[in-house]
Amino acid sequence: MPQLVGDATKARIFAFVIDNLIACILSFVIVGKLQFENGVISGTILSLTYLLYFFVFEVTLARTPGKIWQGLVIRDINGGPSNAKQIFIRTLMRILEANPILFGGLPAGLLVATSTSRQRMGDSLAGTVVVPKDVSISEET
Repeated sequence: MPQLVGDATKARIFAFVIDNLIACILSFVIVGKLQFENGVISGTILSLTYLLYFFVFEVTLARTPGKIWQGLVIRDINGGPSNAKQIFIRTLMRILEANPILFGGLPAGLLVATSTSRQRMGDSLAGTVVVPKDVSISEET
């Protein structure tokens, strides 16, 4: 069965920047409002809020606000809709490859740019791709 090739254009980069900006601001606002005295608790809430931003949007809409704005969607590698397990895997892999505190999006960007299917590690492990919303499986073969 033919497989989709992911998007590696400026749209995906802009979506990444937009989503990370929104997720980081949201995380800091929530931690600021909760005002925990314990740094570990604050850090945990910060991290969970950041990750939940991606998980909730991607599991419910198959796209985040940044991807919506850039006309992108997450699909199964075979062209079907992604499922909650796939989105969970993608989200967990963000900790290593798309973390704004560690290496930024450098690992994810390098993988998208160099892989033949234009996937970051999270996409590869989950069996997903990020593609323009109107791409169909027949256009990719």
